[in-house]
Amino acid sequence: MIYTLTLNPAIDHIILTNQKLELSVTNYYQDEYQVVGGKGINAGVILNNLGVQTMAIGILGEKNKDIFFDKFKEINLKTKFFLNSGSTRVNYKIKNLASKQETELNGLGFETQTEILNQLIFFLKENLKKEDIVVLTGSVARGISSTIYQELGQLANEKDAIFICDANKELLLNALKAKPYLIKPNLEEICSTLNLEFKPKMNLEEIKPMVRQLQTLGAQNILVSMGSQGSLFFDNKKNIYKVGIAHGELMNSVGAGDSMLAGFVYGLAKKLTIEQTLQYAAASGGATAFTKWIATKEMIEELVDQINIEKIGG
Repeated sequence: MIYTLTLNPAIDHIILTNQKLELSVTNYYQDEYQVVGGKGINAGVILNNLGVQTMAIGILGEKNKDIFFDKFKEINLKTKFFLNSGSTRVNYKIKNLASKQETELNGLGFETQTEILNQLIFFLKENLKKEDIVVLTGSVARGISSTIYQELGQLANEKDAIFICDANKELLLNALKAKPYLIKPNLEEICSTLNLEFKPKMNLEEIKPMVRQLQTLGAQNILVSMGSQGSLFFDNKKNIYKVGIAHGELMNSVGAGDSMLAGFVYGLAKKLTIEQTLQYAAASGGATAFTKWIATKEMIEELVDQINIEKIGG
């Protein structure tokens, strides 16, 4: 079983406009829609679409839970969410279709109840089995300690499960103590985690020492996403792979990174070669970027052969 955890889910309210957003005046927009989100939910949807046994788990606010459960039922996603008092956060994403710029207003959502978090931890203790995959992703809601991924990673290790983490800053630094099998930061997240200056464009020789530092801190394998520049994969044997990108029209950047991680997890679960696994990772990220929400299996598999994988070190 693959478990994808979301401790700070969201409802993304997408607003589409052709006009520049101006403060202190009335603004108008052309269209709007809502999608349920959260990094673990997004990853769980991709894995479910790809046909592997997956359960999305986490915590939801009691007041606006229905939009999540209705969607989970619609797509037949297996879930185990624990209900906290209050509401799940709502994020407003204003997309300017003319300039292709995006403005975000992200909500805070509920304050986590200790007993609800403990119920989730107990569920994992009772259900995790050897060779299961646990994907711990994203930020955490208010009231949850920054050591939570470290604690759950150590639990996964005790159960001989595979621990994968996609987080940054203090959450990631703590998680590294549990030696995750894989982390998937972008360059900005690496710099913020290691307290380094971020530069939009970095070459391989600048990236390598940062990656080695993350590996020294505990990461086994690292998939570095770099947007339109593709990605780099550094394994625990000092091999380096350059991963290309799929080509298509960008519609939605939300969830693309989560989909990329899910594509990698799919390859791991199916015991594909590392080259095939990286192809599915990049194809999954690209396919989601080219659609309004989360990519289907058909969308992903149409792109797999487009992805060029090159071993450039090791």
